[in-house]
Amino acid sequence: MNNDVKVIVFNKHSVGHLARVPRFPLPGETIKAKVWEFGQDAAKGTNAAVVLGRLGVPTAFIEKVGNDSGGEFGLKWLREAGVDTSRFILSDDIVTDQGVVIIRDDGENMIIGSAPHECYIKPSDIEEGIAAFPSAEFFVSGLEINHDMALYACKYAKECGKITILNASPLAKAIDDDLSYVDYLFVNEVEAAQLAGIPAGDDIGDVSGLPEKMTANYKPQKIVMTIGGEGCIIYDTKTGSQNLYPGYKVQAIDTVGAGDGFMAAFTAALTWGYSEKDACDFANKYGALVVQLYGSILVYPTLKEAEEGFKNL
Repeated sequence: MNNDVKVIVFNKHSVGHLARVPRFPLPGETIKAKVWEFGQDAAKGTNAAVVLGRLGVPTAFIEKVGNDSGGEFGLKWLREAGVDTSRFILSDDIVTDQGVVIIRDDGENMIIGSAPHECYIKPSDIEEGIAAFPSAEFFVSGLEINHDMALYACKYAKECGKITILNASPLAKAIDDDLSYVDYLFVNEVEAAQLAGIPAGDDIGDVSGLPEKMTANYKPQKIVMTIGGEGCIIYDTKTGSQNLYPGYKVQAIDTVGAGDGFMAAFTAALTWGYSEKDACDFANKYGALVVQLYGSILVYPTLKEAEEGFKNL
């Protein structure tokens, strides 16, 4: 039992192949990568846990992966960041998921994740994991691990008195729950449009209206919608109040993992007692640093590095 952990992360770990290309290929076209690397990218859960650890927040990660090179990569990254890995299980019975990240010269990216499969983590693992860290105040999850299990985990964590944070990505299928047990639901503009019931390909219109439209279907306590370099919006579903927190204009060269970094930085700031306004500003600044760096899991700034980098924004 660890009485120091402040944040529990439950989401996916995988190891990615990363290809940098001058442009995305057309259907049926073969192009040459400028760079191809393996072991330079992870999944959303590992990213969030590593960011929290590098920012000095006592964090634990709940996951079950293969006892293979992919699992060893995760163990190495997490331990180097100071993350508690006592619930990061390496099993001989499974294989660690892999993905492919394609990054264009202007920083835009395309990501192909591993095929969906039955979640290796069981409800009892979640319950035991949460019980192992009684001092944890925050529980962070997302739909990349497994849609149903992530929702179950957030609901159980809320029953245990945790502040719950859910990243609604990727939206592989509709969400049936009202999400009232989620304190902060993180979405980008595309995910917000999907949850608002806007069909793919339709004009989204004024993105600032998306959080309000989402509440017709979902009632998380608050919605945090990222809008790229423009910053983020926090919408309170109970009061209908909405605030825009401006971002920082920088030259983005790599957007992979930036959203994970933003969410983790926001969570870190809340653990330090920051107001939502100040937490958003810290996360906006942290995200602005991340998009100026090539890579994600290997280059997320520490708190000291972030504070130094903020001076140039």
